[in-house]
Amino acid sequence: MSSLVMDSITTELRIAGRVIQETIGGIKRSGWMNLIIVITMAAILSIFGTLSAFIIETQLFFQHIGSGFEISVYLKNEAKIEEVAQSIRGLDNVRRIELVPKGKAWEDMKKTFQVPEIDNPLPDAIHVKMDDQQYMEGAVQQLKQMDGVEEVSYARDFLKKLEDFSRAVSGVGLAVSLFLGVLTMFVISNTIHLLIEARAREIEILRMMGVGNWYIRLPFLIQGAVYGLTGAIIAYIPLSIAVYYINAFLESFRFSTSGYSLSFVMTVLVLMGVLVGAGGAFNSVRKYLHI
Repeated sequence: MSSLVMDSITTELRIAGRVIQETIGGIKRSGWMNLIIVITMAAILSIFGTLSAFIIETQLFFQHIGSGFEISVYLKNEAKIEEVAQSIRGLDNVRRIELVPKGKAWEDMKKTFQVPEIDNPLPDAIHVKMDDQQYMEGAVQQLKQMDGVEEVSYARDFLKKLEDFSRAVSGVGLAVSLFLGVLTMFVISNTIHLLIEARAREIEILRMMGVGNWYIRLPFLIQGAVYGLTGAIIAYIPLSIAVYYINAFLESFRFSTSGYSLSFVMTVLVLMGVLVGAGGAFNSVRKYLHI
């Protein structure tokens, strides 16, 4: 029994070794095309990675900006600021509130501007900061219905523009990434097609000898995956440079970047490179390798 197991393992290892040899042989046969494919792959993955890192960090940046906005609540003359403040504290997702009595607001204004000697026209105000900008719209509706509240204001239009711009950046990045992915698969597919044509006679002999279909196909698939993996590794250099400048740009706005975009995007690039490379090879094998 153990002898059969050992023979089976030896056979599998021999097949695996042969597949690796065929893969290396296919890469050697590709010659200078290897360089073109890997450079193209690295360039495409670099662009995709830079776009991905930019989208990740700008999304976080927009969320950071949005969460920094406050809702200003202005009270009626007869309203008591402490009572209204207590009601606001009871709302969900309120991070903090700041009370601005009208006397203090008037004194601050007189220190900043030259104002005539008139009675204080300012109302009591409460500045409300939410946990996240997504809660602001709902909070505004609740605040408007509170007793003693005269008016509620916040930077609604600006936040809406931020959200629209963020969606546009994500949409463009997704479209470009899809286009680049299709382009990469096309390049690899054509290369594998040339290899299949060059080995047509050898493949026919293997088929007549009864060699399994996957034994013939697997070297081509591995070769495509190797192209993708190599391209992703090379793409790390321009990607790390791009991420450095993206972070430096955002930090100029006093925004602390996530710090994980490079490692996350690089992981995605490796997976994408291998999958797209093998996918391009599989498409060519399925289309041109008639076995």
